[in-house]
Amino acid sequence: MVALVRRWGLLGCLLFSLPLQAQTLTTTLGGEPHLLQLVADPDSRRQGLMGRAELNPGEGMLFDFPAGTRPAIWMRNMQLALDLLFVDDQARLVHVFPRVPPCASTPCDVYQADRPLRFVIEVPAGTAERLGLRVGDQLDLAGRESSPPPPY
Repeated sequence: MVALVRRWGLLGCLLFSLPLQAQTLTTTLGGEPHLLQLVADPDSRRQGLMGRAELNPGEGMLFDFPAGTRPAIWMRNMQLALDLLFVDDQARLVHVFPRVPPCASTPCDVYQADRPLRFVIEVPAGTAERLGLRVGDQLDLAGRESSPPPPY
């Protein structure tokens, strides 16, 4: 009986320690399909793409922030350069930070919106230029509903 409990306990620990499959959103940027990993909770947003060695064309990450947030992004411990696309709650592109380099040690530059936004999209460096993305472009984010403000 003790061995059975240990076995099931070990199995339970292993199952709970496995990473959950990331939620993704397929969207179109500049006429090309993109598969974006969705991050909407504080821990996932903090981790972001940190530690990733590569990001293929057509891939990226969609940070979904609560309404009224002024997101701030830094490139600490990143291994690759990115384009940062800042997007409002109407899915309109309001700022592009192109070819943002990684930062190996502090202090790192912080890339922040000058007003409240809803989303930040990270894609491989050069994507915005290659696709001709411009401030004011309407993006297709599949009708993402507004997130509630964070509890304090």
